[in-house]
Amino acid sequence: MNKAFVKSELFLIKNDKLLAPVIKKNGHLTFSNKKTDTFNELIEIVISQFISTKAAKAIKQNILSRFKEDNFKIKSFEKLSLSQIKNLGLSNNKAKSIIDIIAWSNSKPSKNYIFELSRDEREKELLSIFGIGQWSVDMFEMFCVRNANIFSSGDAALRQAMLELGMVKKEANLSSYDNYSKKWNPYKTHACLHLWHMIES
Repeated sequence: MNKAFVKSELFLIKNDKLLAPVIKKNGHLTFSNKKTDTFNELIEIVISQFISTKAAKAIKQNILSRFKEDNFKIKSFEKLSLSQIKNLGLSNNKAKSIIDIIAWSNSKPSKNYIFELSRDEREKELLSIFGIGQWSVDMFEMFCVRNANIFSSGDAALRQAMLELGMVKKEANLSSYDNYSKKWNPYKTHACLHLWHMIES
């Protein structure tokens, strides 16, 4: 067994015989515990909604190149109109989301405000933003808050991977995916990383 595997991966290998071969094939995947910038993460999440990882990456890189920035910043968007944001290669709804994210961000007392809330409070705050649904909240919790124990049954790629591995039946509802993920507790996010890697590689 790969000695580079960390505690979470060893736990998942031991507790899920269907996921174990995937982790062993993938090798160790790093999950940082460092919180990220709230605004940048929300914009990345909105761009990624309903499109492939490859397409999202291309759009992100194109927009950042036009702004001559390494990360998304409020100052790059706040003087742009809805149509100008849309012309960056985004849908009308995604452009509206970005405008609402800017307004929401500017109304908060600090950049770290969101991290000071409980998970339930944070979810309520984020769902108040136009275009932010449960999938987006889950992605934020994983990749901005760095919560190691999040599973998103709303993610199509995760469902595809779980179907391919026989974790759930083809006709299964979302609760069946959620129920299966309980065996990954408290490392659901780590399991998701390996399932995504399986689908993308």
